[in-house]
Amino acid sequence: MSKKIAIIGGGIIGCLSAIKLRESGFAVVIVEKNKIGEESSWAGAGILFPLMPWAYSSEVYSLCESSSKFYEEFSKKLVQETGVDPEFFKTGMKLIEPKNLEEIQKWSKKNSYEIKNSTFNKSSAILFPFIAQIRPPRLMKAISLYINKIGIDVVENTELCKINNKEKILNKWGTKKGDPVEADYFLVTSGAWVSMIRPEYKNIIYPIRGQMIQYKASSLKINHILYFDGFYVLQRKDGVIIAGSTVEEVGFDKEIKSDSLNYLKKKAEQVIPALKNILVENHWVGFRPGTKNNIPIIGKDIKYENVYINSGHFRYGITMAPKSAEIINSLLVESKI
Repeated sequence: MSKKIAIIGGGIIGCLSAIKLRESGFAVVIVEKNKIGEESSWAGAGILFPLMPWAYSSEVYSLCESSSKFYEEFSKKLVQETGVDPEFFKTGMKLIEPKNLEEIQKWSKKNSYEIKNSTFNKSSAILFPFIAQIRPPRLMKAISLYINKIGIDVVENTELCKINNKEKILNKWGTKKGDPVEADYFLVTSGAWVSMIRPEYKNIIYPIRGQMIQYKASSLKINHILYFDGFYVLQRKDGVIIAGSTVEEVGFDKEIKSDSLNYLKKKAEQVIPALKNILVENHWVGFRPGTKNNIPIIGKDIKYENVYINSGHFRYGITMAPKSAEIINSLLVESKI
């Protein structure tokens, strides 16, 4: 009989972990407090590369390095199985007015990446031609259809309670609806919300608010992801333009204010002045799971022997998800044996 694992959180980390674990022979159920993929996984830009990896620890880049190849192949499977195109495509990225050229060149050479000297609007730039993007809302829509096809159960609109169990082995986890979730193993992938059900992680994984805007599709064409002064602008296949983002430690405050919109517009229009003439049709908030040095927690829970954590990926959840799923799968396969 298959061992059962309950995955708590239906974002990209939870879903890819579920797929990998299902492939390894587990019976899998995803328990999500809202709808699959509707929180930070939906809200991201979908840049399949860690922005400024030369400024991070090697652990961050290691979790990200294979994501583009994974999503290129996975997207083909999703289109075939679900009919939904996640819009993976290699646009490359231009880093405008780089301030640490020598460090970038050294990092690129070490990791065997080709970069090219370039320009953008008469400013110096470096082109990273290998960088790709994917469209998170479409990706999560396709994944939600796919997990159903491969026999992963999904329980939505169900919020778990804090664990009230003195033993080190957890057999059931209570929900606010009353009916507990029963499993042999539990995997917490609830991102910035981990501490709400596992208070021990309150100062380890915490919410970082990010705000983004979307410009209406127009005749304006952007050939690459553009990154300047900590801010990016990119274009989807249908012509809409995404710009962001903010990095704010304000807890779970979802309020959107006009000064935030003005800040995002100003930054975007500093990169592309022509955006002043295009309507901003959407403005949203997402909560990234912040951690020290941007390094996620992937492994066994602090207290419970059969509870695991896969969370804290900050702004690189989509990029780190494939490798994180592999790591957690290996740990649970070993536990099952």
